[in-house]
Amino acid sequence: MKVREAQFRRILDRGGQRLAEVEVFTDHQHDTQMLAYFRMGKEDSYPLVKLISNDASEEIDWFDNSLHSAFDDVTKSFFSSPDHLGANDRDEFASQILAYTGVSEALERNLKQ
Repeated sequence: MKVREAQFRRILDRGGQRLAEVEVFTDHQHDTQMLAYFRMGKEDSYPLVKLISNDASEEIDWFDNSLHSAFDDVTKSFFSSPDHLGANDRDEFASQILAYTGVSEALERNLKQ
């Protein structure tokens, strides 16, 4: 899976942990738009914590529609299946996102606070 575009969105607090949310567009057949969450790691690294598919449709998801699940956690399915090497795939995908213009800088600026 290749990253076509990535853009920092915001900082969130999840269970006392600060996470950076990055919107990612990929060449994946079914999940072209995703949300990637990074945390501050050791030695100025930014580990990928979670990957969420974004299947929201503006036509049906403009309100809280409990009949439709627009956001699904795909972290395990993308990085733990038999045809993937888990941590290696996760690190490679994270590297693609972080290499996109402005993303690493935004994480450094916002997560080091």
